Amino acid sequence: MERPPDSEIKRGLLERRAALVRRVGRIETDVRHQETPLDKDSEEQVVQVVNDPVLDVLGDRGRRELAEIDAALSRIDEGSYGACVGCGRKIEPARLRTLPAASHCAECAA
Repeated sequence: MERPPDSEIKRGLLERRAALVRRVGRIETDVRHQETPLDKDSEEQVVQVVNDPVLDVLGDRGRRELAEIDAALSRIDEGSYGACVGCGRKIEPARLRTLPAASHCAECAA
């Protein structure tokens, strides 16, 4: 089975990127408590910040995925999308359908 055309992959990556930018922005707003400042009561503050570590991890994952998407978009623009950055061989079409931002073939990724 062939991989989708680059234009279709690019459209999907751009849609995913836009969704991630929104999500990471909301996470950063929540962690910084910009919309709902911390309560002056220290016990209430504990309740308000209990999820901050989880939000930090989610934000970090979102930023990493954004970097992977940006790199994939650059490879599309350069014409090198679909080639493994490790060995130079073609990345399997099934892998690219599942992980459109993949930069390595399955063998190199392992």
